[in-house]
This record gives sequence, C-alpha cells and structure tokens, in this order.
Amino acid sequence: MRDRRSLRRFILIAAVFATLASGCSDDTESTAEVATSSTQPPPTTTAEPVNDAPTTTSAEDEQNFASFRGVTEDSIKVGVTVPDFDALQAAGLPNYQGDNRIAFQAFFDQINDAGGIHGRMIEPVYADFSFVDAASQDTACSELAEDAEVFIVLFGLLADSNLCFTELNETMVMTFSYQTIAARSRSGDTLWLQEEAADEAEVDILGSAVAGAGHLEGATVGILASAATGGLVVGEALEQTLSRHGHESTIYLAEDTAGDGTARDAMIQRLAQRMAADGVDFLFNLGGGGTWTEDLADAGFHPPRTAYLVLNTDTEAASDKTLLAGGLAVGSVTPDDVWADPEFQEICIAPILAAYPELTEEFSYLPDSDQQATGERNWLTQTRSACNQTRLLTQLGEIAGADLTNDSFRAALDELGPVELLGYGQASFTSAGKWDGLDEFYLQEYDVETDSLQIIGDAIVVDR
Repeated sequence: MRDRRSLRRFILIAAVFATLASGCSDDTESTAEVATSSTQPPPTTTAEPVNDAPTTTSAEDEQNFASFRGVTEDSIKVGVTVPDFDALQAAGLPNYQGDNRIAFQAFFDQINDAGGIHGRMIEPVYADFSFVDAASQDTACSELAEDAEVFIVLFGLLADSNLCFTELNETMVMTFSYQTIAARSRSGDTLWLQEEAADEAEVDILGSAVAGAGHLEGATVGILASAATGGLVVGEALEQTLSRHGHESTIYLAEDTAGDGTARDAMIQRLAQRMAADGVDFLFNLGGGGTWTEDLADAGFHPPRTAYLVLNTDTEAASDKTLLAGGLAVGSVTPDDVWADPEFQEICIAPILAAYPELTEEFSYLPDSDQQATGERNWLTQTRSACNQTRLLTQLGEIAGADLTNDSFRAALDELGPVELLGYGQASFTSAGKWDGLDEFYLQEYDVETDSLQIIGDAIVVDR
C-alpha cells in the first residue's frame, strides 16, 4: 500500500507528461466539465458534527451579508477539482482512486443539513482536470476562479498549477500535498492550505524526529547531500535543525559527476574514506535515491545507523538489502491503519456510505496498486481530503463569521489552534505562513525479513 510519499511520487510522475503552465490562459477553450450541484437529501449518520471548532460569532448574533467574491448573505460558492483517472490510465500511469464529486458532496450535504457555515449554505461547483494535461488544469482554474468566481477551491491541482488560483486569481485553495515554500511565498496573502507538510519541511521533520527519539546521543553525525539535486541547501537546513537539538554534524557533498561512471566511483571512494576517517557512525542520507548505501559499502564505509529522507529499498541497496537493516525514515500512519481506525470510519467514511450505500462493498477494503491498475478504486485520498478539508472550511468559516473574506478567513487560522487531521494526526496552521498543517509523525525502521518499513515507538509531534 502506498504511503504519503510514494503516492506523491506516483502522481508527480505525471508532470513528465505535461508542461506545467505558469498561470491560467484566458484564451483556452473550455473543455472541463463544470457543474453547480443541487443539494441532495442530507444523509442520516451518527458521525460527529463537522463544525466542532470554537466560534467567535453565530448566525443568530450577527447578520450575514454579501462580503466577498463567492459569498452572499446565505451561501458560499466552493469549487472542487475532480481528477480524471482514465487519463492516467491512458498515459500508462494506472492509479484509479475515488470520485471527488461523491466524497465532497456527502460532506457538503451534511454541513448544509446542520445549518451551513455561520448560516450560509455551501454551493459546490465541480471541475474536471487531468494530471497529465496542463491545459485541462488551466481550464479548471479559469472555470472555477474566473467564471464561477468561487470563494475557495478544495483538493486543488497538480503542484505549482495551484498558483493559478492563489497568485493569479487571489482565490484560496486547499490541497492534500504538492506545496513548496517557494510556491507558498508566491501565493502572497492568498491562502494555500495543505494537509501534509511542505516538501522542504521534511528534512526538518526528519532531523527533529531522529534527534528527539535519542538516536543521536553520543554519535558522530554526517550528512550526505547531493549537489546534483541542490542538496547543499537541504543539507545546511538539516545541519541547523540538528544544531537546534544540540548535535553537531558535518556535511559531505556528493559532487555532480554528470553521468560519468568513472568520476562517480572516484567520488564515492573519496566520500567513504573521509566519513570513515572522521568516525561517522550515524549518517543522514539525503542523496535522493540511487545506490548510495550499497556504493559506499563497496567503497569500505557502512555506518552502524542511517536515516533517509526518502528510503527506496529497490535502489538504495539493490543487491543486498541487509545493508538497510535498521535504516530510519519518517512517515505518517499506514493507509491500512487509517482505513481501519474507528474514528476515521465514523467521521470520514460513514457520511459517504450513508449518502451512497451502493459503495459499501467498494469501501470494504483498500485495493493495492495492481488492483487499481485494473480499475478498482482506492478511496483513501479522496475520503481523507474531503473529510479534513470540509472540516477546516467549516471551522474557519465559523470563526471568520459574517464578514467572510480572504483576509478574515486567513486571520481565523490564528484563533483555530491545534487541530486533528483525521487519518494523519495533530496539525497546526498560522496566518503568518505555516499553511502546511501536519505536525505528527512516526519513526519508521526498515525490517529486512518483511522488506518493509515498520513504525517504531509512539507518535512524535514536531514543533514547526
């Protein structure tokens, strides 16, 4: 089953098939399906209310008014993007997942049945897009942000295509992944909220988790960074994190040998000799893939412990996976554990099945990648995103109150406080720039016998 990193890597492969546009094209012919959905009969469910955050106002205390684009006195127009998984199949990237129309509509109906958000009903607008077609993403953005003039977009597009919403149209967006610090900066004051941690934050999370769990006590710490992937900046960020936790470290920069095998072998030999001479016994491998572990071992250096920013067992030690024994990485709970969790079942799955009982069998298990390739849908991403993003929308909308604008919605983050992202763990957001929420992670250790990463210890909440 894919974890959050492998799912992200899978979807990002789609970028190879498309030239991502830098913004929305005004002259692009509309091909995305966009429909304003009529409200369906509300489902009957025992799930907890979605609007469970403390509020500063209520519909009875303050009269609503048409305060912003997409917001009237009695409605909020919300956009939802809908990935086309048939297009992935046609491009040779089969990865069938659930339908956003179904997942999000179930929660919109539940919210509206409970009285809406500060008395306003959600008016959803859906737009199809393809991960492998940049033009379709531009079209979806234009249809939602310019034509429908929605207040906010949920689920979002691929990677920097989301800047079409925030940077070009000042339309807020929520995604489950894809955010980078650079992209967040380009969004200005227009929120790009994300469930998971931004890419650049992962190195800080890794260092904090490993140091916080005591694995660096008494160790001589090295950091292997690859110049070919801009690794010096990442390595220096990790060095600062470790220093903040009281541990010194040394960066060993792997030069870019530009595909020259002889030069790479010589460089590996130099790195192995330097690390061995320095007595490195804990190595942070930020190499970004390849056979670094195996190649260093062949050159005579194999530290007792290694932590990986991304541990791909099929590349790091392709011939001898025993070299990876005890290797550490950081991740969140496994997909199967999320799906089986009673709280997730009650709050996130039950509303969908109450509205669409015909999906009961489809929701009874999570298909693996081979089953997805044959058309079986894995509903985890859509269910988790619909559940968490609609909860955040409700909580922040209630706090913002009658004067609902981009500014008041952003300011509401500072009153929100810590929240639980169901299927992830504890999270936090701030208006000043922490727009990627997840703070709770697990150390994972590679087990040779099962050829898998196993969670070790309790959850670690990182102060970000």
